[in-house]
Amino acid sequence: MRWAAQRDDAEPAVVQALQLAGWTVERVSAPGFPDLLCCRRGQVVLLEVKSTGGRMKPAQVELHARLRAASVVVAIVTTPEEALAAVRGEVTRTALDVPAEKRGRSPTRGRATSAVKTGRASGAVG
Repeated sequence: MRWAAQRDDAEPAVVQALQLAGWTVERVSAPGFPDLLCCRRGQVVLLEVKSTGGRMKPAQVELHARLRAASVVVAIVTTPEEALAAVRGEVTRTALDVPAEKRGRSPTRGRATSAVKTGRASGAVG
């Protein structure tokens, strides 16, 4: 099954506003990666476009943290105005400010395996 990017309704207006302001904007479709790669005059800003009340996926939260640790500007925006502020360096929301979805439960998650039930679990990670 192929992974398909879900695009938020605000994205076209955000892209248009950034392009009118002179930014080159590329839509990115990779799991966890911010939606928009914005470049202008050697500056790179990554934007995650969310609808109002939208939640972050755990993979997004993790990748955003790694990117920010590498001094990459990553912001979450819901409107063209927020996007323009973010590319000016006025980041108001990051992955730390938006609630994350809970990880999905796997069919075996939460159930003890036979090794745990019988006391054979070693506790080793591997």
